[in-house]
Amino acid sequence: MKNHHKNYAHFFLFFLFIPAFLALAPDNVNRVARVIDGDTIELENGERVRYIGINAPEIDHLFGKEAAEANSTLVYGKEIYLQYDDQERDKYGRLLAYVYIDSIFINGWLVEHGYAQILSIPPNLKYQDNLLNLQQIAKEQNRGLWAKTDKKPKEEISDPIVYVTKTGKKYHLANCRYLKKSKIPIHLSEALARDYTACSMCGASSLKIKKAKSETQNAE
Repeated sequence: MKNHHKNYAHFFLFFLFIPAFLALAPDNVNRVARVIDGDTIELENGERVRYIGINAPEIDHLFGKEAAEANSTLVYGKEIYLQYDDQERDKYGRLLAYVYIDSIFINGWLVEHGYAQILSIPPNLKYQDNLLNLQQIAKEQNRGLWAKTDKKPKEEISDPIVYVTKTGKKYHLANCRYLKKSKIPIHLSEALARDYTACSMCGASSLKIKKAKSETQNAE
């Protein structure tokens, strides 16, 4: 029960940050044509966008594929909103931006769920403190990059991502027809902590939080 209350608090901590992120209206609207990795995308107009304030592992590094897949699930083929900071491009000519889909702050979501860590590069520090708070949540929950490993058997938790809407009280699978108007990704544990129930139409009730013992080794 304590864990559920903790997840509940963390879930709302993330969404409490959204008004601050959206205080300045996003400056640009584009559709994502390709996902390069966990922190870089390419738009339909050919521009590449590097997410401000975060750094995800490269594809060929540990957890790099998982980070890229999470980013792809969030933004690929979708219309996104870009908000810039003081410096709009890096030395490679890429746009530097905070990225949003509806009420989801993509940079922050990736950090909070352990797919990326903060990377503070002046002068683009507008949301540095908020991103740091989200990273602390990921560390406390041992998510993604912050998962603890040792040589002893440990309990691994598979906490699948489900989707909720802005107004409903059910959680859904990604392809559910009830997600046409809004589609907000959260972990199953977070949905349960908020008393969401499974959608009976898409088979979301088949998802479970699985626990298993596995042997792990220290990363060198």
